[in-house]
Amino acid sequence: METGRFVRVVERGAAVRGWRAWAVVDTPHGLRLASPLFDQYWVPGEAAHASCRRDEDPFAQRVGEHEVGSPVCGCGFHAVRDPVDAFSYLRGRDEPATVCRVLGEVTLWGNVLEGESGWRATIAYPARLYVPESSLAEELAVYGAAVSSSSWEWRSALATSSPAASAGSSTSSWSAARMRSSSGNASG
Repeated sequence: METGRFVRVVERGAAVRGWRAWAVVDTPHGLRLASPLFDQYWVPGEAAHASCRRDEDPFAQRVGEHEVGSPVCGCGFHAVRDPVDAFSYLRGRDEPATVCRVLGEVTLWGNVLEGESGWRATIAYPARLYVPESSLAEELAVYGAAVSSSSWEWRSALATSSPAASAGSSTSSWSAARMRSSSGNASG
């Protein structure tokens, strides 16, 4: 998820809340949230801790030893201010165990770096999930995060959280996201 050019380090100990997408995967323990890009499950009740995966990528530029969440690398959990910016991650490569992808709000803390359109951090946990159906909401309640399966709640949350929507734009975040998600290839 692209958070833009590095702006500043967020005050140590401060937490931020942003938007991101997750893959929902079927595991022996039930449905679980997972990274839409990496083989990493989010364990219910436990904060997720980031690690740098640059050394695993044969095409990545080497940046040397660094602390996770450093400005010299893009490692860490990414979240954006506007949910529309996370929509491209609702589509992409899915493994056979992937049930669907969901959008949600995540709380980030630890080493938190602010970018032009969001943040990345070393520690994260889901705060609110927006899912397509109530049966999925029941299974993901294991995370203890608020889970919404109503399309009205989706639209309301997206329209009121977008800077474009709050600035009086004639195109709501929900409309823009629908247009963006239905056109072009998505990353993830």
